Amino acid sequence: MGRLIIYCAGTGFDTLPAKNVKNILVNVFDNGMNDKAILNTQKMFAYAGTEIRFQDSGGFQILMAEEENKTMTFNPDLPLLRSAGRINISPSHVIETARRLQPQIITSLDFPVRKLTNKSDQQQEFLRKLGFNVEWTIETALLRQKYCPEVDLLIPIQAYDLDQFEFFKSLIYNITYDGFSMPLRNLQPAQIALFLLRFFQLGIRKVHLLGSTSFLNMAVAAYFACHFFQWVSLDSTSWRQAGEHGSYLNPNDLTAEPLTDDIRIDERIPMLCQCPFCKDRSFTFIKNLPRTDKTALLRSHNFWVTERVAEDLYANAGDLLSFEKFLKTRSPRSQEINELIGCLALIDTFKDGDIHLLKRFFKIAA
Repeated sequence: MGRLIIYCAGTGFDTLPAKNVKNILVNVFDNGMNDKAILNTQKMFAYAGTEIRFQDSGGFQILMAEEENKTMTFNPDLPLLRSAGRINISPSHVIETARRLQPQIITSLDFPVRKLTNKSDQQQEFLRKLGFNVEWTIETALLRQKYCPEVDLLIPIQAYDLDQFEFFKSLIYNITYDGFSMPLRNLQPAQIALFLLRFFQLGIRKVHLLGSTSFLNMAVAAYFACHFFQWVSLDSTSWRQAGEHGSYLNPNDLTAEPLTDDIRIDERIPMLCQCPFCKDRSFTFIKNLPRTDKTALLRSHNFWVTERVAEDLYANAGDLLSFEKFLKTRSPRSQEINELIGCLALIDTFKDGDIHLLKRFFKIAA
């Protein structure tokens, strides 16, 4: 049995959800831009007592720059840069930041594919960015091996389906790495499960699922962490984003419940959460706090329950029958849970089979 790890992402010294945060994910642009950013990040790690430091390459910021039509350069001879109209980053910047922040895990620089639904558009987008992703993956791996070989390197998989993944993998066959990072913005839980099974078949035992801690995505991660991998990790920014918008994450399934000023609260609804921030308080009390205090409390509650939901999912993922019962006690999404359990049952049965034959059993084009 492996581990399921939740990384606190999108945080800073002034927005930490608790005094002790064991696992924190940072990125090159926000945390490695200059000496001040490096120093502030190091102080945050020390204050939080962080045990595992994970450095993301900054691919998401590249995607945002693309969508905002910024000028993008990837020149290692120029400084790392993110301004109103331009960014500059390269694998050299990723490794230099890692040498200074000293994380235990990094990802190679990647150019994320956009969220598209049309298969033809997806193929075009994949091919348009394939050259960047292959070149940057190889260069990051070589620099890691030269300058910080003790750091685990995960390779982001910027692909919409298994065929694209296999093609990408065939082009990076001659490098050394420790696992994969899988962005989830384009995938449903069943597709995530198929990718994870293929990773397992290839001998990968360390996987990070990037950018989502939805209940069913976490359920997939918990099952694979329990039965297949050394560890599976996810990162969450929803704790902060929800808190800043006045939303309270439900401790059962992490659905967002608004506690904004215009919401009327039924006082008969009990406060079920027993986290250190909610215990012995009411929804009305939280709603009527001054804005700064309410945001701080909600951020802290939201991250606390995210970690607890992950722990509960992992603890109940030992067998599919009990896992199904547990999921249905925590979430009203019975149909989606039925589909997910069916998917995991097929994976358990055919885990050593041809992945391309297995995917025909699913109602998806993986």
